[in-house]
Amino acid sequence: MTKAQSLSELMFLEIRFGVLSARYLPGQLIAKADVAEVYASRPVAVAEVLGALTHEGYLTRQGRSEFVVRTWGREEVEDLFEMRANFEGLAAYRAAERATAAEISLLAALAAEARELSPGDPDALERVVLENLRFHIEVMRMSRITQMPDMARMVLPNALHRRIAWSQRADDAEESFRMHQKIASAIGDRSASMARLLMREDIYSSRESVLAAIEALAGHEAGDVATIVRFAPTFELDGRVYGQGTREAGADGRVIPFGVPAANLK
Repeated sequence: MTKAQSLSELMFLEIRFGVLSARYLPGQLIAKADVAEVYASRPVAVAEVLGALTHEGYLTRQGRSEFVVRTWGREEVEDLFEMRANFEGLAAYRAAERATAAEISLLAALAAEARELSPGDPDALERVVLENLRFHIEVMRMSRITQMPDMARMVLPNALHRRIAWSQRADDAEESFRMHQKIASAIGDRSASMARLLMREDIYSSRESVLAAIEALAGHEAGDVATIVRFAPTFELDGRVYGQGTREAGADGRVIPFGVPAANLK
């Protein structure tokens, strides 16, 4: 654990890693007492971490004090993709109309930087994950639609964004890189209709792989209660090496502090 990483951050990242890597499976109970014992942490701190993971879409609160790994249904995911394509398509349309020259220049730079350097380098992959999210946040900000941030967090919870990234293969990531360049170019050309079309295409491009990953998770047999363990810092899946990463902002650009419900933030 680095000096900059608190125990709460460590618990958050490792439990998130366990969910993403299918060590903790949909429907399994995450027992607070077990987490507290494994990480030698106070129960209140564990509850705050599990609450943050719930807010970001990795867990679901069951009753007043229990948490289970969230189960994503096919229809729910399809609906979220549809809603996201609609409103981010609108964001790209408005960005082409309303963005300043400086904002367009920044967006083009973001699109140019987001290429995955090596599928075997977890730090490179993590950088791409964060820059991908930043690209979408920037387009939404450029749209000048004031309701956009709150809508974005609802439609694109962090857990779904990470699942999209983890479901991509190297050629998918390369296509996403090229699509972001096209979107930035369309916005720069003030071609609003093309920007919307390309944004919708970019969002839909990952839908089938995400649905396949979710269905694969449903096929695993698992006990009712997850066995809480400590994790190695990396995980390999289909030739790509994933790291635990960092705690990123949500699609609204905000990081919710541990212990503070998002509804309480102004």
